[in-house]
Amino acid sequence: MKPSYLSIFYLLFLAEAQAAPIWADLLVVGGTESGCAAAVQAARMGVGKIMLVNDITWLGGQFSAEGLGAIDENRAKGYDGKVPIPRSGIFREVIDAIEENNAQLYGGIRRPGNTRVITTSRPIESEKVFRALLEPYENSGQITRLSNYRPKAVRLDEEKVSGVVFQSIDSGCLQEVRARMTIDATDWGDIIQLSGAAWDAGIDAQFEFGEPSAPLSQEPHTDMNPITWCMILEESREDSLYPKPDGYDPRYFNKLWGWINEDFAYTSRRLVDGHGFDATDHPDILLINTPPVDYPLDVYPADVAAALEKLEPGASRKSIVAMTPELREIVFDDARNHTLKYYHHLQQRFTKFHKMKLSGEFGTTHKLPPKPYIRESLRLVAKHIVKEQEVLGFGSRSNYAATMFPDAVFSWQFEMDFHPTKREWTTEKGDEGPWEAVFRGNRRFHRGGTGRSVFPLRALIPEKVRGLLGAQKNLGYTSIVSSSCRLHDHSIHAGQAAGAVAAVSLRHTEDPSGFYQNSRRMAEVWDGLLGQGKDGVAPLAIWPFADVDPFEKGFVPIQQLALRKLLGLRQSDTQFMPSDPVTPEWQRRVQDAVSGAGYRIPEGLPTGSRRDFAMSLWDGIRTQPAAPFPSVAKGDADGDGLPDSADPLPFTPGKVSWETDPATDGIPPLSHPFPPGTLAFNFTPLHSKEVPGFQKDSGKQLTKGGQFGWKHNLSNNIRDRGIDEGAPRDSFVFTRRLDTWECQVQEGRWRVIACLGDISHEQPGQHLTVEGKPAAPGIDTATGVFHETDSQVEVSDGWLTVTLGKPEGGANTCINWLLLIPVTQN
Repeated sequence: MKPSYLSIFYLLFLAEAQAAPIWADLLVVGGTESGCAAAVQAARMGVGKIMLVNDITWLGGQFSAEGLGAIDENRAKGYDGKVPIPRSGIFREVIDAIEENNAQLYGGIRRPGNTRVITTSRPIESEKVFRALLEPYENSGQITRLSNYRPKAVRLDEEKVSGVVFQSIDSGCLQEVRARMTIDATDWGDIIQLSGAAWDAGIDAQFEFGEPSAPLSQEPHTDMNPITWCMILEESREDSLYPKPDGYDPRYFNKLWGWINEDFAYTSRRLVDGHGFDATDHPDILLINTPPVDYPLDVYPADVAAALEKLEPGASRKSIVAMTPELREIVFDDARNHTLKYYHHLQQRFTKFHKMKLSGEFGTTHKLPPKPYIRESLRLVAKHIVKEQEVLGFGSRSNYAATMFPDAVFSWQFEMDFHPTKREWTTEKGDEGPWEAVFRGNRRFHRGGTGRSVFPLRALIPEKVRGLLGAQKNLGYTSIVSSSCRLHDHSIHAGQAAGAVAAVSLRHTEDPSGFYQNSRRMAEVWDGLLGQGKDGVAPLAIWPFADVDPFEKGFVPIQQLALRKLLGLRQSDTQFMPSDPVTPEWQRRVQDAVSGAGYRIPEGLPTGSRRDFAMSLWDGIRTQPAAPFPSVAKGDADGDGLPDSADPLPFTPGKVSWETDPATDGIPPLSHPFPPGTLAFNFTPLHSKEVPGFQKDSGKQLTKGGQFGWKHNLSNNIRDRGIDEGAPRDSFVFTRRLDTWECQVQEGRWRVIACLGDISHEQPGQHLTVEGKPAAPGIDTATGVFHETDSQVEVSDGWLTVTLGKPEGGANTCINWLLLIPVTQN
C-alpha cells in the first residue's frame, strides 16, 4: 500500500512515540456527553474493548465542563415545562440521575432551579453522573479512559482510519491507539480534520442547499453560532465584589442588551432557588449565559487579532474550527475576560449581585468552567447532509417533518436558534474599543423551528473516509439545522446512535456506509437503541411519538412498527394514542401497511387497545425476516431520477414523506389572476402581508354603506400564526358562537370556496353554512391540516351570507380565506 500524505505525517509522530500502542475495537475521542453516550451504548451492545480519550479530566461536555447547568432540551415552542417527545435513551438515564441527586441535595426537590428550563444541575454534580454512567464498564474493563490527551495525527490505511496518535497535555509524551472503528465526539471535530475527511463551517448560502431561510452570501465565512464562557455564581453571606477587569467599559453591555434587568439576569438560568422552597434552605446558585456574554467568532478585537497574527500569519481570518489549540486559547482568553467583565458589570448595576461570588467547583484559577459552551462545531460532509427544508414540519411545526428518513437513529424538535453571531463595535474606537454581540440578518432567536424530526444514520458517516463516525456536533447537517439540533439531549442522542452503529459495524466487520440500504443492519441498530428498558436502561425514542413514554408497556413494539412504516401514519399522527380502541378503519390502515411491506399478518390480533394490538402485531412479525428495502434500479432505488447518494428518501419517490392533498393543504385552488368578477378575501390582521388578488378582512363589523363585513365586531378574534407568512392559510378569523359574514354581490349563481382550519392547532367541531346550506357540518381539522369547501349557491337579495359556528357555541370555527366566483349562466 502506498501511504497517503496523512499516513506519512502519522508515521512521523509514531516514530517519536514513547509507549507501546494500545489496541481497541472502538476508539471514542472526546469526553463530551456524546462521547460518554457512544462508549456506554457500544459497551451495552457487546463491544469488548473501548478506549475513551479526553483532552481534560471532566466528563459530560455541556452538562459539566462547559458549565451549562440549565439543561436545554427538545421544545416545540416556548418554555412551558413540557417536551414534545418524551425524554428517552441515555439522556433519560442521565436526567433521572440528576434529578435524584438534586432530591438528595435539596430536601427532596428534584427540580430546584424554579426557572425557565425544566431541570437544572450544578456542573460538578452533573460530572459525577457521567462518571457514574461509565463506572460499571470501566470496572469490567470494557471501557478504558485516558484523560488530558490531545489528538495529534491520524493513521489512514487506504482511506480508512485505523489509529490516532495522542499527546499528553501534562507530560508531552505520545501515545498511539489503534482501533477498528473511531468516533469523533470532540469539541471541534479534531479527528475528522486530521483524517482528511471533508468538512465545512460557517454560513451556508442559499445556492448550496436551497434552504428557504439561508442568506444569499456565504460571507463572512467565519460567521457561526457564538461561543459563551458561562459562569456559576453562588450566594454568599457577605458582599463579594469582583475587581474591575482589564478593559472593562459599560458600553460592552448597555446597548442592544441594556434591557436586561435584575430579575431576568437573576432568574432566567437559576440552578438552585435556595429561598423558593419550604423544603430547603440553601444559597441561590445562578448560571449566567445570557446574550451579553456571547462571544462572536466572525471578527476579533484588534488586540486579539494581533496576537493571532503574531502566532500565525492569517490566523485572525480563519474559522475558529480550523485554528490550532494554541490559537484558540488566545480567543478563549479574551472570551473568559469578557465574561468576567460582565460579572463586574452585573455587580455595578444590581445590588442583588453584590453577594454573588464565583463558584469554586471547577478548580480553575479563574473560577470559570474549563471550556466554553460550544454551540456549533465543524459540519461533516456526510453521506447525507440534513437541510432546513427536510426538517420543517409538513404543513405545520406541530406535524412530522417533511422528510422522515428511513435510516432514522434518533428524533428531535427545536427552534432554528442562532445566538448573536456578529461583533459590532459600539464606539468611535472601532475594533480597539468595546463591542456587543448582535444578530446578522435572520440568524437570530425565535425564527420558527422544526417539525418532529428524525436524524439519518447517513449523516454520521463521512462521504469518503471509512472507519470513522461523527458525534457531538460534528454531524452531517447545514448551519441552519445545526442551530436546532445542538442541545443536551441531541448531543447525547447523536453519541448513542454512533455507538450503536459502531457496535453493529464491528459485529459484522462491515463498513456502516451501506447500512441505510440494508434492512437487516438497520434492524440491528434499532434493536440496540431500543433495548427493553431493563434495570433503568431507557429505550431511545427514535420515532417522535408525543405520548408513549420509554418505560411504558408497549413502547418498543410501537417504535419498531413506526420505524418500519407499518402504522399507516399521516403527517399529523404524532400521537399514537395507545389506550384508544382499535377501530376498523385504523386496523385496516395498519394491516395494509404491514402486508404492503411484505410481512405476513399474524392471526388473532386483539381488537382492544391500540397498545395491545401493536404488541401482538410486533410479536407476530419480529421473527419474520426483515422486509428488504424496495429497489427498482441500481443507484436509484425508487426510480425518481435522484441518485441514492443525493436522495433523502432513497426508497420513496420525491423528497418529502407525505402526499399533499389539495383539499386539505390550505392553499387556494385557483391562482391569481382569478376569473373575471371573482371576489377573494383573506381573513387576516391589517398589518399582515398583502396577498395578490385578495382583500383583507380583519373582523370588522359591517357598517352602513360597506360592501362586506361581520354582523358582530370580531376584530379581537383575528390570529396570525407567523408560520407561513404571506400565505392566506397562515391567519384566520374565529368564533366560538354563531357569527355571520356578508358580502354585497350581484344576484345570481355563485361558486363559494372557503378554507377552515389552523396551521398551529387542531380545531374540532367547526361549522360553516353558505346561504343557509351546510358546507362544513361538524368538521375537525388537525394541526396544519385544513378543510376546503366548494359549493354553489343562488343569491337573490344582493348579499351572499356565510355563517360560522352554531348557536350553542362550544368550539372554534376558523375561516382562513374565501373565494366568491360568479357562475356564468348558459
